[in-house]
Amino acid sequence: MFIKKYIILLALFLSSLQAHPVVFKGGKVIWLIDSHDITDIRFGKTFTKKFYSGVRVFNDKSSDQSYIASNNNLLIKRWNGSSYQANIYTLSSVGLNIDSEKSMYNIGLHTDWENRKFMVMHLIEYSSFNESTKNSIRLGFTPKITDYKGTAVWLIGQYSNYSFDDKNNETLMPVIRILKRNYLLEFGGNGNETFLTLMTHF
Repeated sequence: MFIKKYIILLALFLSSLQAHPVVFKGGKVIWLIDSHDITDIRFGKTFTKKFYSGVRVFNDKSSDQSYIASNNNLLIKRWNGSSYQANIYTLSSVGLNIDSEKSMYNIGLHTDWENRKFMVMHLIEYSSFNESTKNSIRLGFTPKITDYKGTAVWLIGQYSNYSFDDKNNETLMPVIRILKRNYLLEFGGNGNETFLTLMTHF
């Protein structure tokens, strides 16, 4: 699979990142996700404080099919409290199967709430290329609050519900998130599945 050829090269370019679908205006993002069902590489730019657009190349592991697509995220609403932030984003991709050139799309909704100690996140996403729906909920906390120069470690419990081909797969997974300046690393596993994210903005 050609995507895997780029994973090591991509990791060399990864240079703290808050894991939001839209970063600061003018910010560029490189993002790698590898899980039991997908390997996904993304690069893009935030053109306004609410709109991110880029390109993603990904491999659907269940079918071993690869796709290239636009990747667009829009901040719909943000709440800034005295000690917290909450957000609602829409997510979308439109693209092609690299081999067959058959069209595909993804649509999703991401919501989150966090302060310096706790975080809650929900994601629901539909993918046309395999007619799947993914629901994911995260609850997390950090044992130690740090500033931007420090290394922040978050302990996260992740519940996922994946519906595909008349099947419904539910998983629980512990995830560790590490933030250092503009780098983000996430990894997790439950004995049956593993999860890895590498991400940076600059």
